[in-house]
Amino acid sequence: MFGMVRRLRRDERGQALVLGAVCMLVVAVAVMSSVSIGQGVYEKIKLQDAADAQAYSLAVKEARAYNFLAYTNRAMIVHYNAMLTVMSYVSHAVYLDRTIGAAAKFLKVLPGIGPVFAAVSAMIKAWVKAVEEVAPALVKVLTELNIALWIAQEAMLSATLYDLYSDAARDKSIHVTDPRAEVEYSMDRDVGFRDVPLPALYSDLGTINHSNAKNLLHVLDDGPRSSSPTMGPDPTGMLKRGRLLDRNRNRLSDPDMAKYRLLMGSMANAVRREWTATGQGPVLIGRKWDLRLCLIVGELRIKKTADSQIKSFSERFEGNRNDQLFASDDIKMEVRPGCGLGFLDWSTVFELHFRVAADARNGFHQEYGNQKVSAHHEWKGITPFVTSDTSFVNPWRNHFGYPCNMVVLSKDMGAERGDGGPGRKKEVFQLDNLTRGSFLRTKGSGKYNTALAEQEGDTTNQEQGIQESLLDMTWRYVGGKTDPFAKDFRQYSGGMMAMSVGRAIYHRPGEWKEEPNFFNPVWTARLAPVQTHWDEKNLGWLVPSYRDAKWLFNGLTY
Repeated sequence: MFGMVRRLRRDERGQALVLGAVCMLVVAVAVMSSVSIGQGVYEKIKLQDAADAQAYSLAVKEARAYNFLAYTNRAMIVHYNAMLTVMSYVSHAVYLDRTIGAAAKFLKVLPGIGPVFAAVSAMIKAWVKAVEEVAPALVKVLTELNIALWIAQEAMLSATLYDLYSDAARDKSIHVTDPRAEVEYSMDRDVGFRDVPLPALYSDLGTINHSNAKNLLHVLDDGPRSSSPTMGPDPTGMLKRGRLLDRNRNRLSDPDMAKYRLLMGSMANAVRREWTATGQGPVLIGRKWDLRLCLIVGELRIKKTADSQIKSFSERFEGNRNDQLFASDDIKMEVRPGCGLGFLDWSTVFELHFRVAADARNGFHQEYGNQKVSAHHEWKGITPFVTSDTSFVNPWRNHFGYPCNMVVLSKDMGAERGDGGPGRKKEVFQLDNLTRGSFLRTKGSGKYNTALAEQEGDTTNQEQGIQESLLDMTWRYVGGKTDPFAKDFRQYSGGMMAMSVGRAIYHRPGEWKEEPNFFNPVWTARLAPVQTHWDEKNLGWLVPSYRDAKWLFNGLTY
């Protein structure tokens, strides 16, 4: 008997089983930890991808809207240039009719060359009739087309605003990338905001969410500012711009109206062709020429000048004409004694003015002196348009008004919001067999539980969420179990958050110093670092959970 006991004591067989059991436990814990970490990383990547996709999607919509504004603004300017050109044709036709046409009327009776002048007279009459018929119709068509372009601008602006501020298109981009992703609670608190119809953006301010699009309207000239607590009943400034179409409210004394009228008029005047702006051409039939003749008694100079431009008048000018499409062809005859004597002054002996204009009072032909002849040239004036002002407040800090869209998403990882129980959404990853049905549950001595927990009959470490004899691979104690801020963080975030910022930027490759505007369609979308637009203080105000997470994971106590 004693010999058997001594043999068993000296026998080394079976020790590998004990070591293997211990090692297998360590390996199992390591594998489960790796799987848990890997699954967490995978879920975080998916969540971040969803945030990036949404932020970039919003930035693309903004860049697309801004490029549309640029294209339509350029088209409107082209139409103004075309209207100025056609009015120049009218002015030039009147000049030809009253000069060469009048002379040909008498010269056509001369033998031999009479038929030539008769043909010239007939051609000029036909040309005058053609331009006077075409000009009013073309000006009207182009004016109505500009109004249609402005309406299209406002529709694009409103539709983009709706997409940015509503849930209608948001969930598609997010949930296609990560079906479990949710908009973080503090960024989406307005219950009545969901599925808002477009009219609600103008009628019910309570349905507008300012969280995910901070400054789409920030750069709009005279539009609402992103710093405003509410966008008001006219968020895009459409009604204010629309006053340009109301003759009684379109006042140059109104700073907003003056800004629109003078800016668009200046833009249109700046891109006129040379023939439209100042004229050019051969002597007698051209719009601009200078003829000098040296006579026996002195020198004669006949100077032909031309002009075409958009003029903007105040409400007091001739019964509130407002804006005019103006064109002129003028002749001045001057003489001075001697030939080549440059020190002697010219004296005007004859002037003749051929002018036409289109305005809100049916325009006019002004052919001789101050005599005005109505010629049904009706024009409503400068059409509303959308432009930008990148410098109204701290442009360097605000990146010239670039719209920045901050997207904050969360995911339920079984931290507070979901525990896998009946009626609850299943958390993303949780080892149920080790957290609920463990065979070692409550079998420990309590050595590693706190005294407070033992007194309360609870086997859970109140500070760290550690339960003896139980391997918890869940996210239920992220940030600490009893910390109230950690509990709020878990409730809002579900244990995991992702943040992304999309930005529409004004970009053209190469050395290019032009400030952002709505006349060059070079807006594009980019993802941007979060803190390039908002400093940490503002981030904490915009996203309370971001502030809580920073405090919690830096180990701060309250």
